Amino acid sequence: MTTFMDRLPRPCVARAAVRIAALPFVIAIAGCAGTTAPVAQSTAPPDNAAGTVTVVLADFSFSPDPITLHVGAPVRLRLVNQSTGGHDFSAPKFFAASSFPAGSAAPTDGGVEVGPKQTVEVALTPQTAGTYPVTCTHFLHSLFGMTATIDVVR
Repeated sequence: MTTFMDRLPRPCVARAAVRIAALPFVIAIAGCAGTTAPVAQSTAPPDNAAGTVTVVLADFSFSPDPITLHVGAPVRLRLVNQSTGGHDFSAPKFFAASSFPAGSAAPTDGGVEVGPKQTVEVALTPQTAGTYPVTCTHFLHSLFGMTATIDVVR
């Protein structure tokens, strides 16, 4: 006697097995949605700020991607978390290659925590051209696609 699973093509069975195996992780992520994390303090924008770049943090995405900035051009990054769970904007190499207005410093450990439905602003000036990775370091968020790049151009 054949079963329903026996009649399915092998690739379908393999995909179903992967989805079933991933289910506990998805449930764990969903459980994180109600948690809150400490929110980083905003830094004041430099007096000669060239502009503001808004980066939206949603469930498993950053937008825009890539984020394009210019060497030597002061900018205020406005990090807007639209989801009901916490996220962070982790870009240690980018923050290390940037300068910050007097009285402020690079984010601790190269990341900025943004709580649910919150906005955090960081003023800085990119100093070195290059492409820098951005991730959300919350459990499994980058695995589910919450990554981006920052392109600093001349």
